[in-house]
Parts: sequence; structure tokens; C-alpha cells
Amino acid sequence: HTGKVVKDVINMGSYNYLGFAESTGTCADAAIEATQIYGVGVGSTRCEMGNLDIHEELEELVARFLGVEASMAFGMGFATNSMNIPALTGKVKNDELNHASLVLGARLSGSTIRVFKHNNMQSLEKLLRDAIVHGQPRTHRPWKKILIVVEGIYRYVTISVLLTHT
Repeated sequence: HTGKVVKDVINMGSYNYLGFAESTGTCADAAIEATQIYGVGVGSTRCEMGNLDIHEELEELVARFLGVEASMAFGMGFATNSMNIPALTGKVKNDELNHASLVLGARLSGSTIRVFKHNNMQSLEKLLRDAIVHGQPRTHRPWKKILIVVEGIYRYVTISVLLTHT
């Protein structure tokens, strides 16, 4: 608004805090190449008509890196968190500073929600140990699933632990 150009700052008011939206450089070159191969977007969710070979390559790469059988990758957005968490699990533990979309997803899942201190692995470990040792409230049966959800690009990693009744 002032007309001044400010340099040597980091834009924390957008989703471009890693610099992927710059107009020059390695990311811009890769974006141009990908656009020439795949177009500007799939125009829909993957399950409707938008699955590309690079989606599957990403999931295979992540699975290999983690040493697991498979992985799932989702585009970012409020609906991703709020709609996929209920599809993946039942009951939940949440970081105290989780984004509203993760909190909504946990609530919609009908999950048991427990809060642990933000970015505190000791707090998370205690909640996990208690969940494993004591099981479900009243019945003490083991939880069917424990799902850990990570917001991984942000400066502070947020983890949710989702517990599913048997």
C-alpha cells in the first residue's frame, strides 16, 4: 500500500512460506515442466477423475522412505483434514494447537479426544503409553487403531493421535 518494496523478509501470510510460488528459480522451472506434461491441474478430486501417475509415485516414494507397505497423499485444505480423518479412524487424541480442520475431523469421526501439550513428545508418549496400557474407558479393551496425524510443513510440527474403539 505504501509503494515501498521490502527485501530480506519471509512471507508468513500465505502458503508460500517455502518459496514454491516464486517466478524464477528451480521451483519455477519444475512447475513449468510439470505444467507442460500434466496441465495446470486435474480439475477434481483423485477419486473422481484426477489421479495421475505422479500421485502414485509420491505415495510409493513416501512408503519406501518410511519403510511401510503403503502411504496416502492428500492435497492440502480444510476439507482434506476434516473429511479424511473420520474416514480413517474412530477415536482421537489431539495436539492443543491443532488447526481447526483437524479438530473438526476428530469431532466428526466420533473419536475420543485427548489433548497433549503442543510440540511436547514426552506428553505425547505418556498419552500413548496410557492408551496402550489402560485401553478403552470402562471396558479396558485395546484400541482398534491408533493413528498419528502430522502437519509436517509448518515450522512447528503438530501431531494428533487418533484412537479407535474395537
